[in-house]
Amino acid sequence: MKYFLSLFICLLIGFNSFSMNVDTASLIYKSEIKLDKLFKELRKRGNSNQDYLSINKEFKKELNEVLKLDAAFTYPFDSLKSTMSTITSPDGEFRLFNWNIEMESGINTFHCFILKKKGNIIELRDNYRFIQNPELKNLNQRNWYGALYYKIIPMKKGKYTLLGWNGKDAITTQKVMETMSLSRKSAKFGFDIFEFPGDRIKKKRIILEYSNTAYVSLKHYSTKNEQQIVFSHLSPSTPQMEGFYQYYYPDLSTDRFILTNKGNWLFESDSEIKNPETRGDKDYNKPE
Repeated sequence: MKYFLSLFICLLIGFNSFSMNVDTASLIYKSEIKLDKLFKELRKRGNSNQDYLSINKEFKKELNEVLKLDAAFTYPFDSLKSTMSTITSPDGEFRLFNWNIEMESGINTFHCFILKKKGNIIELRDNYRFIQNPELKNLNQRNWYGALYYKIIPMKKGKYTLLGWNGKDAITTQKVMETMSLSRKSAKFGFDIFEFPGDRIKKKRIILEYSNTAYVSLKHYSTKNEQQIVFSHLSPSTPQMEGFYQYYYPDLSTDRFILTNKGNWLFESDSEIKNPETRGDKDYNKPE
């Protein structure tokens, strides 16, 4: 009799747990549909700034509520992947829910929630237009150099390097190399890990600014023995345009940062990109 009673209790607990998971997934799914609808409104051209701000406020409120649910960290949010960044760090410690809004004037604003594995939510507040000398500044979640991140690179001592895009305004675009660490309820941005040979001052982040008619590559490459960040070398269209970034374009050369044993990124200019050798390379002859 005791055996059957124990079995019944186990089955009941299992059923309730399953029911709760189904209910939670259903709640997230309904919220995802609403978020997708709101985001499409954010992408409509012709809205006023007030419209964008109002819709975004509702979007943020809905997203913040759904991220509080236990299953949110592993839920795929497939409907949002094509419209915003929902990437997870390679070490599985956090997820980014990151998006931008292009305002009437062409200026972009950026928004981000960091969802930690243990359920903590950190909201980042964009302030990039008012940060002076941003490559040398320590920043935090309340004073963030906004960007739309597409790559997370784990590093030593709980630090991360983030690669991102900043649409800035109607004439220039930026690519951003950011550094970040997370505590339970806060985020820190800007660590002295970008080194330049012959320069004693290290930069806390790297910002590439260029004409918004140009395409600039910024990618992370990793092999067994080396990690590097490779990017297009930028030059003004004429010497007289130096300092006017709407006239900066990539030339045929590339630059890169190589990760050192100390955990810093060391700059090299005009590097040659080579794919790592593979087992079958010896079977091919170099063309004449």
